[in-house]
Amino acid sequence: MRRFSKHARSTINVRCYCRLFTRQAGRQVKVTINKESAVPIRDQLIEQIALQIASGALKSQEKLPSIRALAQRLGIHYSTITAAYNHLAGVGLLDIRQGSGVRVAGKAKTEVKGTDINKICQEFLATVSESGFSRDEVKSVLVNALEKKPVKRLLVVDRNKDFHAVQLAELKPEFSQEVVALTTEEMNEHKDWIPDSLVITSLYHVFAFENLISDRTRLIVCDIEPARQELDHVQALKDGSLVLLVSYSQTLLNMATKLLAAQRGEQIAVRSVLTTDTTELTYMMKYATLVISDLASQPVVANVAGKTPFMVFRLYSKHTIERIKERLKNWG
Repeated sequence: MRRFSKHARSTINVRCYCRLFTRQAGRQVKVTINKESAVPIRDQLIEQIALQIASGALKSQEKLPSIRALAQRLGIHYSTITAAYNHLAGVGLLDIRQGSGVRVAGKAKTEVKGTDINKICQEFLATVSESGFSRDEVKSVLVNALEKKPVKRLLVVDRNKDFHAVQLAELKPEFSQEVVALTTEEMNEHKDWIPDSLVITSLYHVFAFENLISDRTRLIVCDIEPARQELDHVQALKDGSLVLLVSYSQTLLNMATKLLAAQRGEQIAVRSVLTTDTTELTYMMKYATLVISDLASQPVVANVAGKTPFMVFRLYSKHTIERIKERLKNWG
């Protein structure tokens, strides 16, 4: 067991870090709060749990700690946990049910054992035959499913409209097809686009419109990057450093600020600037220790950064981009 000196223990107590590590179905759920931060603990919890859901760290139907258990482990009032959980349930990310606890929303995916396509097809045919369907009925359904319109566009769905510029900057250079960003509400207004589109979204948003998409080969629920590399760099900064966050999205800036508050609290200063505010951006650049920007903001930041180091954060990993390309190749 690691031992800390009296001074180190005192430092840890002053910083007021509280960490939760629990095992759920073989996974590690990690929540960190900083009681000294100006950001409310409720908001720190919301952003961290939401990011873990969006990044795939927490899967559909995965169980979370109970309200009282989490409150006890973090040493905070249970009403704060209740408020955070209720907010996440209100936006469709969590299911809170009496007797069954708190779980990530959505239907659990059925795991297909094995990678033998012949075996998978045989199991499928056995299931439909036992359900009373004939060979001709199955053939008709399969022919209609395979002979569909080619993908004309990629629909990127996110309820936060100010995320769209960030998403388009990352995806447009990667694909020859048109890339269109929509809110979940706009998705309902453009149902006629679905048959010849590939829909891309995160677990954070899919629950709001998944019933519109009958052909699941035309839907990719992808994980959002959890910013591990950027958080590691921030963790290594000296106390008193200034981190400057730059983005076209105020929503993204708010989320990032809360995550950094939970990680380093008052040890470092965090300032956020919209990319469009070039005057403030140029001024703050003089004092920043590290700048973190989205890809859409990179040209603007690079133009004023000078010798100030900066990192570019991406919502979509290389693996996610390759996954989309593979789906287009195999099913587009």
